[in-house]
Amino acid sequence: MEIIMLLLETIAGALLSIARLALILVPILILIEIARTYQVIEKITGKVRGVLKFLTLPQEAAFPMLAGIFFGIVLGAALIIEYSREGYLKKRDLLLIGIFLSICHSVVEDTFILAVFGANPLVLLPTRLFLAVVITRTAALILDHINAKQAQTL
Repeated sequence: MEIIMLLLETIAGALLSIARLALILVPILILIEIARTYQVIEKITGKVRGVLKFLTLPQEAAFPMLAGIFFGIVLGAALIIEYSREGYLKKRDLLLIGIFLSICHSVVEDTFILAVFGANPLVLLPTRLFLAVVITRTAALILDHINAKQAQTL
């Protein structure tokens, strides 16, 4: 009987978690569609065009990256999946965005949390951004080198 109760509690907890996530993500995705319609996203993402060009990423990568940087991996991942399904991002772009966000996500929240434990936010934030850019750019160079070698062998 205890196993059945545990199973029911687990299922109920999982469904509650899914519902909470849906309550957050569905309105955000609706707002994103509205922002696309009125070209708000283009105005926001235009500010990071230089960084995207350096990272060799398309302009379409800007909004998912910015969402991941400021709001976290979950929202960033939701947007990345959405942009991927719509055909805006290639596999290479997805990999590079994943590398960048694995290093530099939730910068506002993480910085505050780590500052509470004694980290210096004036060192932490620029270091994370710098490392994310350098490592992502290095990965882009490696991917491009591998792709160029594969193209030569064909």
